[in-house]
Amino acid sequence: MNIHIFENRQRALNLNPITLTRPAFEVRCGAFTYFERVKHLFPDEQLVFFVREEIKGVVEERYPGIRVNPAEVKSGIWLDGSTYWNREMIMSIMDSSGHLFISNGTVVGAHLDAKMGSEWLEQGGPVLVNPDLPLPEKEISVQTPEYLWECVHLNEKVLEEDSLLFDLGMCFGNVDDGVHVVNEKNTYIGKRSKIKAGTVLDSENGPIIVGDNVTILSNSYLQGPLYIGDGCVIKAGARIYGGTAIGPGCKIGGEGEASIFQGWSNKQHDGFIGHAYIGEWVNLGADTNNSDLKNNYSNISVFVNGKNVDTGSKFVGLFMGDHSKTGINTMFNTGTSVGPACNIVGYGFPTKNIPPFTWVVNRKIRRHLFNKFVETARIVKERREQVFSLSEELLYRQILEKS
Repeated sequence: MNIHIFENRQRALNLNPITLTRPAFEVRCGAFTYFERVKHLFPDEQLVFFVREEIKGVVEERYPGIRVNPAEVKSGIWLDGSTYWNREMIMSIMDSSGHLFISNGTVVGAHLDAKMGSEWLEQGGPVLVNPDLPLPEKEISVQTPEYLWECVHLNEKVLEEDSLLFDLGMCFGNVDDGVHVVNEKNTYIGKRSKIKAGTVLDSENGPIIVGDNVTILSNSYLQGPLYIGDGCVIKAGARIYGGTAIGPGCKIGGEGEASIFQGWSNKQHDGFIGHAYIGEWVNLGADTNNSDLKNNYSNISVFVNGKNVDTGSKFVGLFMGDHSKTGINTMFNTGTSVGPACNIVGYGFPTKNIPPFTWVVNRKIRRHLFNKFVETARIVKERREQVFSLSEELLYRQILEKS
């Protein structure tokens, strides 16, 4: 069956700064991104993507075997890409041909024949409009985070559910003598992973899932629910608390709690990151810290799409886009949003809203030169045997021009 995974443009923009450089279905929550989870659950189905036009080139490059924004479609199901889908939810849509599935007044799923799917495209398509189709509607109870802090708050619950997709209690790696595991049956260790003596894996309050080729150095304390993606390095003495998901290729040290790292980012040194969402290719200098709780315990607001949004939560930290960096001893206030391609160094709290391509030096702001950014981005990715492509360069130039 064809599975069409689509973005809702407004929701995607609300997930900035992470979605400035990727589709909404690449947002990480739990052990997977939203797309990875669907692919994991239904590996044999044919996938089709509908994304914002400005990121089409990057998406086509990342997924060469998947059609992106095709002009014609076949019969199949349609899934909102920023919704948390499990097997039962998707099966209910597969079993309900000719229906629209509604959550909070918005279409998040559908099972359409080719004719109805084509009509939706003629009306403007799933990225821009809800379908105006003469079909019965079903209410469906799903989690569709509107903002990044909602992904962070949902992360703990999703980690618990994702753990059922792993062989908990199994160890396919190498665990030294002197590693202490609390509730071993709630822990999974992937292939060729190494855990050094003195590490504590505490799965008493939730599962710990360690991917393949992970290295966890001595005297680390890791608390579940926790996911550590393939190829990560956890530095000696790290303290990582529950509700944290770390995507592939990260190097993490110091203290972290209830946070999401998209992947390929470094926080190698001491410093606290909490209730945060960190993008890819980010480097946090030594003793970088973020606050995630106000001294007066009031709700925290975040600047999103030109306005301050009350999160309704007392625990909200830092949101940092791809390829941004901090110098040593950098500190961030609660609810700070940093766009991609930024560099923050110096003393004091920077402003809580830092647009893309901004240099903040001792709280003074200037523009990051594009050619210098590209030069550094190429070096950063080459160090991990990856390439900063022309499609990425064009996307970042577009982000700079709009910021």
